[in-house]
Amino acid sequence: MNLSDRSDAVRKLMAAEGVDLLLAFSNGLHAIQAPDPVFHLSGYRPRDESALLLAADDAHLIATPAAEEERVRLRSAVTNCVAVKDLSAALGHFLPAPGMSLATVGLAGLRHDVVTRIDALLGKQAKRLDDPFHAATAWKTEEEIGFARRAAWIAEEGFAHLLEIARPGMKECDLAVALKLHMEALGADDNFLLLSALPHNKNVRPSSDRRLEPGDVVLAELTPTYRGQFAQICRTASIGAPSPVLAQKYALVVDAMQAGIRAVRPGATVADVCGAIDAVLTEAGYGELCRPPHMRRRGHGLGFGSTVPGDVAIDNHWRLEPDMIFVVHPNQYLPETGYLLCGEPVRVTASGVEVLSSRLAALGVAAG
Repeated sequence: MNLSDRSDAVRKLMAAEGVDLLLAFSNGLHAIQAPDPVFHLSGYRPRDESALLLAADDAHLIATPAAEEERVRLRSAVTNCVAVKDLSAALGHFLPAPGMSLATVGLAGLRHDVVTRIDALLGKQAKRLDDPFHAATAWKTEEEIGFARRAAWIAEEGFAHLLEIARPGMKECDLAVALKLHMEALGADDNFLLLSALPHNKNVRPSSDRRLEPGDVVLAELTPTYRGQFAQICRTASIGAPSPVLAQKYALVVDAMQAGIRAVRPGATVADVCGAIDAVLTEAGYGELCRPPHMRRRGHGLGFGSTVPGDVAIDNHWRLEPDMIFVVHPNQYLPETGYLLCGEPVRVTASGVEVLSSRLAALGVAAG
């Protein structure tokens, strides 16, 4: 599957919905759980507000700012592309004559003043098509799957680097910066990183200037993106030799993660994956901690293009399809040890699941 197949799928949706022209919008923000329809259809990662206009027989991409002219032509799979100073002003030159049926995707993500101007241009006849659009384009292309594998490798190398350099006395923030720079050197073009440490963590949080101490439990969500495709691994490490109870409880969380991964297959629901994780922890006596307000989700979709199938939650009944990519992470608070992180990025295959990381989570040990 490729970007052309994705555009064909959208055009089939447009025909079914009676839509002559689809306007897909991007706000230019690169977020782990924010879909970007422009990137998803064109392969061009916007740096500011942009729009892709898709009709039955052609497509046009309008990027901002004007300085993007060369880059958009190099990066976009859409031949007809232009970079302008003002998106809403330029749209007026591209809109068809009255009478055509219009629909939008991603419009709500733009700034309020831009949305107001675009709504005035489109009029009331334009309908929102966000949910059907994402349902029709949930799968990743062959190229994006390759990028996700590369991003997962970068994340794993990042954690290996953490184990090499983390030591008592080092600030959390200095460790986080070192990891980001290391993953950038390996090819990451962006990175969402949570990293924190305490002897007994209540959650994972952004890094602070707290210094690591012997006996700390380091939590790390490493989420690099490679060529616009995120992959995430969730890891836990001990500063110095871990206690027997920490090793035992981390093994339990890994067992729960593996149960969730085994539940991934075409036709299964996201709730099935969450339920498999919860079952392992419930059997071990932690059923109460598997429910809100203690636990919200067991993973999530990975942008930047599409974030389907969404949160791995017990109330998400989205059915899995081949080439969907998301992260399975049981990340769980246990009274004996505190919060523990454990998670892998996975791809739904035609017959089951591919784990994109090459080394499943294991309790790491850094110098104490």
